[in-house]
This record gives sequence, C-alpha cells and structure tokens, in this order.
Amino acid sequence: MKNLSLNKIFGAVVCSTLFLSCSVEDGEDGAIGPPGLQGEQGLQGPQGEQGPVGADGQDGTDGQDGNANVIYSDWIDADWNSINLPRLKEMNIPVPELDDIELRNKTVVQVYLGQSGTNGVYAMPGTGRWSNTWYSYSFGHGTVTLNGIAIVLESTNGVDLTEDQYLGSRGNEFRYVLIPESAQSGKLDYSNYEAVKSFYNLPD
Repeated sequence: MKNLSLNKIFGAVVCSTLFLSCSVEDGEDGAIGPPGLQGEQGLQGPQGEQGPVGADGQDGTDGQDGNANVIYSDWIDADWNSINLPRLKEMNIPVPELDDIELRNKTVVQVYLGQSGTNGVYAMPGTGRWSNTWYSYSFGHGTVTLNGIAIVLESTNGVDLTEDQYLGSRGNEFRYVLIPESAQSGKLDYSNYEAVKSFYNLPD
C-alpha cells in the first residue's frame, strides 16, 4: 500500500513537469477568421420643406444719364435777325444756360445744319448741300447784344443767295450741342451728327 501511494505521487510530479514545459508561445498562430458581414446602409430620409422666400433687396440708386451735363437746343429755324443782306446773313442765338466764360472754357460747341431736299445733317462750318455757300458760326462774343452763338451764311461766288439756301420756311434750320469737359469723349467725332446723337442719347 505504501509503494502504491509513492507511485501515484511520482506519476503526478512527472505529469506536472511535462505540462509546465509546454509553453503557450510555442504554438502556431491560428488562421484569420473570415471578415464579418458589412452592415446594410441606411435609407436616405425625406427632403425637408423649402424655407420661406427672403425679402427683396433694396433698389440701387439710378445712374447718371449719359447726357446729364450736355446742353442742346431744339431745331431752330433760320432767322437772320442780325444781318440780312443778299450775299451775307447772320443770326444770333442766345444760350442762357452758359455765360461767355463758360462757353469758351473747355466746352465743345458744335452747330449742325439741317436743310430740305436731303435727309442728311451737316456739321458746321461747311457748305451744306450747296456749292456756293458757306455756313459758319462763332460763340461767346461777350458783347452787350450777344451772349451765345452767331451763325453766318455767305455767298462764295459773288451771286445773291437763294431762298432755298437761307429761308427757315424752306427747311433751313440749326441745332447746337454744348459738351462740357466732364462729358467729352476723345473717341467721338463731333462732326458726325448721328454719332453724337446716339452717344449722348439726344432726342430728335
């Protein structure tokens, strides 16, 4: 009986020794398991209601008109109120908007001639539609009798002027345009009436 007990104790010691000598680190890594299933994507929620419309913005200030500083006349019938001779005529047109100094101080003064029998408008000085006439003008005389524009018509061939060449009732008329420095354009041909009219938005 005593020997049987010793044998059991010895066997238990041997087993314990063998168990302790087998380290966990000596084992091979196990294979990686399959990946888990990806979760299902959630459904998009419904679109929210549109918000209220914002208030209208404040209106901007209107820009200045392109011809705000430009002075222009209506068409003025020929009226030779200063000199009325068979071969020389002159009419004076007052310009109350500007005095003599302002007319001469960096202001473009352009006078145009309209005549019957043609749809064109002629820049002055020039002959108009005739070959023996010369229409010209001066301005800012600074005299007691005139503070404005003087228009002169002359015969250039020594022959008396005809009514078609000088009468207002025959379609001879004049229009002036005064352009101060602030409204002048270096690219504009002031002798071209249609270009000036369009650029400064002048009425007919």
